[in-house]
Amino acid sequence: MNVPIYLDHNATTPLDSRVLERMMPWMTEGFWNASSSHAGGRLAAKAVEDARRQVAALLGARASEIVITSGATEANNLALKGVLQLAGIQRNRLVTFATEHKAVLDTAEWLATTGTEVTVLPVNTDGTIDLCHLEEQLAPGNVGLVSVMAANNETGVLADLTAISDLAHHYGALVHTDATQRIGKLSFRVPEARVDLASMSAHKMYGPKGVGALFVSRRVELLPMMHGGGHERGMRSGTLNVPAIVGMGEAAAICMESVEVEADRQCALRTQLTKAITSRIPNAWETTATGNRLPNTANLRFEGADAEAVMANAPDVAISSGSACTSLVPTPSHVLMAMGFDPSAASECLRFSLGRTTTALEIDAAVTSIERSVRRVRELDGGTR
Repeated sequence: MNVPIYLDHNATTPLDSRVLERMMPWMTEGFWNASSSHAGGRLAAKAVEDARRQVAALLGARASEIVITSGATEANNLALKGVLQLAGIQRNRLVTFATEHKAVLDTAEWLATTGTEVTVLPVNTDGTIDLCHLEEQLAPGNVGLVSVMAANNETGVLADLTAISDLAHHYGALVHTDATQRIGKLSFRVPEARVDLASMSAHKMYGPKGVGALFVSRRVELLPMMHGGGHERGMRSGTLNVPAIVGMGEAAAICMESVEVEADRQCALRTQLTKAITSRIPNAWETTATGNRLPNTANLRFEGADAEAVMANAPDVAISSGSACTSLVPTPSHVLMAMGFDPSAASECLRFSLGRTTTALEIDAAVTSIERSVRRVRELDGGTR
């Protein structure tokens, strides 16, 4: 297999071999249903609860506050719909932001069709949130939920969750954060963030795909989205995927041990990447260079070079022009356009996201490939004008 240099860790991460090792017994001899009352079922149930405690430890939460889901998209849906469909008419309003993941924005759009009042706020040109603008929306006292990303998947920009939560709580609103991109890349603790709900996916932190979790503060009541056997304290019915849950727990435990060291290492590699690109490729620059962002993420614009064409001419490097979840949609990044980019400028931007396996040698090789590709795309484009 001809494997490219992988710089797309915000789309997904490789499964850690230690995670796979922990999962394997539960995919073979330990096949039992965790809801069964026999000895095998009890063993599976214990494995699930052990994993739940590992996830809770990573988030600084109680194990009883962790609801297992199929991933962050389901967790986002459960959080937004679960809160707002229980909210009374006095609090039937959602406030979110234009740079959110589509799993939040599309859910908000659906909620609007059911009678929920939805407000999508703009962001500053660097992708950050204007707290004064948010307070103006909260002041009437009718907001039931504020939903804000902990870290943007395209730019890496971090939200000041503590300030947002304190402001929202002052006006009686709950706070949900899609923390999918932050968890595993930087420390994320719900007591410090002061959020009421937080979504995550295992595959963003070197665990398996198809499993995630929603932190639900014990003070929050949710309307379940799926009904059936009453699993997950009635909030998410369905037979539990024991191997995947065990894998998520192991991935969480590994992240607790390595997140700080890896954050520093990847930040240094990102600096190496951005300095090399901006010094070697004319008219290349970072779309947001704020220090308040993920250590592994860089979003760069290559003026005069279409991003999709650059990727096509650098097949030995795996990068992206935006969120993997919207890569099949032939439109410029909604995140960059919300930051003030016009469609043409947004279509010239590429996201580089590093990971545990990224090396300095790979960064050097990737920059050489991108430099060659950008030059070729610009030459071809110039020849067609």
